[in-house]
Amino acid sequence: MSIREFRDWLNENHPRHNALTNAIKLVSESLLKESKVAYLAVTGRTKPIADCLEKSRRKKYRNPIEQLTDISGIRIIVYFDFDVRAVSNIIEENFAVDAQNSSNREDILSADQFGYRSVHYVCELNDDRAKLHEYRAMAGLKFEFQIRTVLQHAWAEIAHDRNYKFTGQLPKAIERKLFLFAGLLETADNGFSDLSDDVDAYKASVSQSAAEGELEIELNALSLEEFVHQWANKSGSRLEDLKNRDFLTELLGELDQFGVHTLGELSKIIPPGYRAEVEQNVLSVVRDWMLITDPPRFLKDVTIDWCLGRKDLEALKPYISAENLELLDAITYDDSEEVTRWEDESD
Repeated sequence: MSIREFRDWLNENHPRHNALTNAIKLVSESLLKESKVAYLAVTGRTKPIADCLEKSRRKKYRNPIEQLTDISGIRIIVYFDFDVRAVSNIIEENFAVDAQNSSNREDILSADQFGYRSVHYVCELNDDRAKLHEYRAMAGLKFEFQIRTVLQHAWAEIAHDRNYKFTGQLPKAIERKLFLFAGLLETADNGFSDLSDDVDAYKASVSQSAAEGELEIELNALSLEEFVHQWANKSGSRLEDLKNRDFLTELLGELDQFGVHTLGELSKIIPPGYRAEVEQNVLSVVRDWMLITDPPRFLKDVTIDWCLGRKDLEALKPYISAENLELLDAITYDDSEEVTRWEDESD
């Protein structure tokens, strides 16, 4: 195919690739959320026509329509190596993968190359999706996925940016140092994945110990949240996810001032018959436990930067005496507007 013919094809089909890029980006985000895979970013780009022509010339493609597979490209940046594997499974299950043109760069790096690792998939829409009206015009077009961890992405952006000073032929001593730091990044990447596994294993051990009644476990953000969610499951309560887990540190400080330092001590302040209400979370539930257990001690010993709403106070009535409810007026405001219980609006 001549360059002129390829240019004509690009002029006609570039809008289709623009639409394809946007569509695959949206579908990818939806699939990741549905599968509960955490990710930093999903970005899409359609290679400009001039860049397509330049790459076709540089690579000496005989049939650039077939060989240039990355006109539409989607980059998915995740946190850990196991997330890369999870995303790979999602892609393989939901798109038609061109295995011959797809690659794992880690598999082809030489032994002394620590750096640029990522997984590449060349894909098309699968038959089921291509039949849908909104995707019909994009059928048959190839696109590329690139999957990286955050640290892999950082390395690639620093060391492979053509405008940056680390690219090109470097003096051997500097190049050696560059690859050494790339190796440190790779070690850190693996280390963070191991730490994530350690967190999961710790939460599982806390859950098992709590289920067996072994509660002499220190209170920390992980053990606290795991214990409260286990209590919610047993009590038939449904908790909302925390929007910001930094607030757990604040809650742990309140518990410390209240004299609660282990899961065993925490279990002793759970009011009999207490159940969480709609839109409550770990913060609101545990604060309820403290208020119901001993309102005077809470007001005396615990330093707080939040207030109760009137609706919160009403919800506590079944568990607190009228005398103690009056004491809580000191930290109650008039919430005539609809609010979420215990929501900290300072974030």
